[in-house]
Amino acid sequence: MSNVIELSRFKKNTDNSVVNQNTDLNSDQIKKLEQLRDGIEKLLNTATAVHGEPLGVGLAAGRYAAMKLYQMHGRAETMAFFDSCIQTVEISEDITAN
Repeated sequence: MSNVIELSRFKKNTDNSVVNQNTDLNSDQIKKLEQLRDGIEKLLNTATAVHGEPLGVGLAAGRYAAMKLYQMHGRAETMAFFDSCIQTVEISEDITAN
């Protein structure tokens, strides 16, 4: 899951209006986001191991992500992000099955 998925709409402006943003990330920004993602995934894996509740951790993380992304980017972009994540897992499973 090393792809950075760009959400093209940014919502949380000072006047709360929706602003289109097509920002290309430079390599340093991409690296920073990848490190952040990897660190959070490690924390979630640790929480799963400590509590022995993979479903609970997954639901809590998913709920947090869904709510924050919806508030910042709206329904369509949030649903597209989660769909892309699911497709990545499906592709990974297909590759490892062969």
